[in-house]
Amino acid sequence: MAKRTFSHKSFRRSYREDYRREFDVPSIAEHIVKSFGMIFKNWQLFLPLLLIVVAASFLTIGATDFFTGAATDVFVVLFFMVIWLVTIFLLRQIMAGHKVSLRDGLYNAMAPLISTIVIFMVVTVQCIPIILVIIAYTAAVQTDFLAMPFYALLFFVFASLMVLISGFFLSSSLIALIAVTAPGIYPLQALKAAADLINGGRIRFVLRILALMLVLGVIWSVIILPLTILKIPSIFLTIIITIVLCFGCVYMTTYLYLYYRYLLDNEEK
Repeated sequence: MAKRTFSHKSFRRSYREDYRREFDVPSIAEHIVKSFGMIFKNWQLFLPLLLIVVAASFLTIGATDFFTGAATDVFVVLFFMVIWLVTIFLLRQIMAGHKVSLRDGLYNAMAPLISTIVIFMVVTVQCIPIILVIIAYTAAVQTDFLAMPFYALLFFVFASLMVLISGFFLSSSLIALIAVTAPGIYPLQALKAAADLINGGRIRFVLRILALMLVLGVIWSVIILPLTILKIPSIFLTIIITIVLCFGCVYMTTYLYLYYRYLLDNEEK
């Protein structure tokens, strides 16, 4: 049950005795299992979605060399947006107890596309500190900058600070990507609402994200690595990789949406 007696603001001092918030949410393990259960329970919706996206991505990206690298990136982002928005639309209808079909999702889920792109751009900007760390690390490796223990320590401090800055802002922006899909919600409203929802629980959310990355890594390792070792034909490997990536997008969306609903349920109690 969420209890709030003080409105905490970022970068302003607040006192522990004045601000207290408890989150009544399932454990990480239960959250992981429920996300899988939601997908497999409604496989008649998500399986056709996977097949449609995989077929479309294979026809536009995997089966032709016509597109440039930039065009390919655009198609990848487009397919991700389709999976993201359609999955959230289907989940929202399912959890509201409404009867829904995949056709409803494909035709109606794209309404908040522009708002989602705006939030996605905000997320991209917030990732700049992490991008700087990657660039700095590449340069440091090439110049042997990290060979000296003192310089390596400096880089570790710098990298930790940059990751913390990005993580602080991303924790609410990822929730905003879901909140903005609600009818009548604009990007700035979604960012503010998400910040209010996640306040007091950023560390918990980061731990959930780490658990999500672990699950996706296990799925990839269990399915793709054995096929790579067996050296199956590249065309089949490409198809299977595309399926796994699309399923990973569906699972990630489901996982994050369920956590968003847990936060909303806490606010309503």
